[in-house]
Amino acid sequence: MSEDKTVERNAGKQDVEKHKENQTFTKRNEDFMFRLTKELNANDKLSDEKKQEALQDTKLRLLQGQLKGETAKQIYGTPTDRMKEIIEGPKKAPVETKYWMKVLDNAMVFLMIFALMFGIMLIMQPKSIAQEPGPAGITAMLAISVIGGACAPFLTDRLQPGASKKKHQSIWKTIGMATGMILVWMVAYMAFSALPESLNPVLPFEAYFVIAAVLFVFRLWFKRRYHVTGGFM
Repeated sequence: MSEDKTVERNAGKQDVEKHKENQTFTKRNEDFMFRLTKELNANDKLSDEKKQEALQDTKLRLLQGQLKGETAKQIYGTPTDRMKEIIEGPKKAPVETKYWMKVLDNAMVFLMIFALMFGIMLIMQPKSIAQEPGPAGITAMLAISVIGGACAPFLTDRLQPGASKKKHQSIWKTIGMATGMILVWMVAYMAFSALPESLNPVLPFEAYFVIAAVLFVFRLWFKRRYHVTGGFM
């Protein structure tokens, strides 16, 4: 009999403690927990143990966040976002895209564009290309693409929404940098276009189409393999 009373008292204390914990939540965080619990209960893929563990972890994190003035939305987003994190696991830290990866990625984009453009021009205007090959030569195309690829990251990194404040410099500095890179690229374009045909041969249009197709496939693999972000495309 006494044991039953002890159990009842302990259960009562636990209920009071739970009630106090619930009272410590702000209205928004309490609503967040209510909606998250509802979504968890509707999910039949997770075990009850996993659900309780997730709810407890979420509750503790929200309580800790409240001491710092953080809301549930700031910590987890929406209850659906938190639900997705529980099922799929925490998000992995983004892999940093190194400079050489950005150069190669952008260079492939430029080379694909040039290969397609001059491949089409060789079909439509073969005589004009033969008279003045200029940038249609493979050496010029490669050099211009690499130089463009090397310059581009300095600009695209500053224009991306997720760029750091350090990179988000004034609009005039960005315009100045863009102008300088375009000038460098134009000088390189004219210089390599002036190469003699012996150093800058024009390939058949079929070769240019093959180059564009191979680069397209390779770039898809490259971006997935190294998680390359940013760039022009």
